[in-house]
Amino acid sequence: MDRPNWKFLLPTAAVGGFVLVGFWGLLVGPLGTAWFVSWRRKRDGAGDADDENARLAVFMAEVAKAQMAAAGRKPVAAAGTAAPPTRARAASIPTPLGAVAAPSAGPKPSFPELRQRVAQLEGRALFDAFAAARLAALENAGASHAAVEAALIARRAADKPEHAPVRLRAASRAISACLDSGHSVLAAAIFGEYVAERTALRLANEHWEPLGRALLGADALMEAAWALHAGAVHGNDLLSAQKRLVEVAGKAAAAGKPTIALRLYGTLLAKYPDTQYADFVRSNMRIEEKKLAKGSASA
Repeated sequence: MDRPNWKFLLPTAAVGGFVLVGFWGLLVGPLGTAWFVSWRRKRDGAGDADDENARLAVFMAEVAKAQMAAAGRKPVAAAGTAAPPTRARAASIPTPLGAVAAPSAGPKPSFPELRQRVAQLEGRALFDAFAAARLAALENAGASHAAVEAALIARRAADKPEHAPVRLRAASRAISACLDSGHSVLAAAIFGEYVAERTALRLANEHWEPLGRALLGADALMEAAWALHAGAVHGNDLLSAQKRLVEVAGKAAAAGKPTIALRLYGTLLAKYPDTQYADFVRSNMRIEEKKLAKGSASA
């Protein structure tokens, strides 16, 4: 939800309240509007977004002051701002120029390398690295590696239920950035990190299909089926949603994974009992059940 325009909302609410209930509406209208907008922003995680942006702004100020101190220049303190960081603190602040997304950074780290790097961070260093990665992603449009690093850090640093909006925004940004820049393997990997919260991810409709294809390439069949089905459902194309389940179930069967094939076929029949593919699906299920029985007998 966008930042509310209180200068417009409150007078409008006062006028509306007066028209509806008379004099007391001048008070009830603005109060009710303020409560409703605050509730909506809290529900949509807007408050968390504002807090995240505020902390990033503080971090940017610290980085700038640290860089000026290192260059021998005295930073100009604004009224009400904190004192410049100490030399030790300045040395510990990771600058955006050293983040993985910098154009001159050379070869980009692999996903396992990013995970290992993040696993070594603790305490304040964890947030500093998150802020550096977020800033690198902002400064370099489409910086997928920086976005992935931020999503991995957010999963560790914001692991409590009340922090879900922060980490889910980071994951959604990372997946989108990876898909837009052609790093589908990274997109599939970060989705795997957040698979338990997949229903809360916010992706554009056009991203679900390539994400599902990336997951197919990673042999994550159940995850691929979910993403492909979700994309079709988001697009209000239920026939395509059914086709995606049939497609991935067929790939599982061809790969010698009858258990997965049966689960997907069963999901299709459960979600769409009147599907036009019912006879085809049941026929294939009998084939996969025979494969399972034969495998159990030979074992």
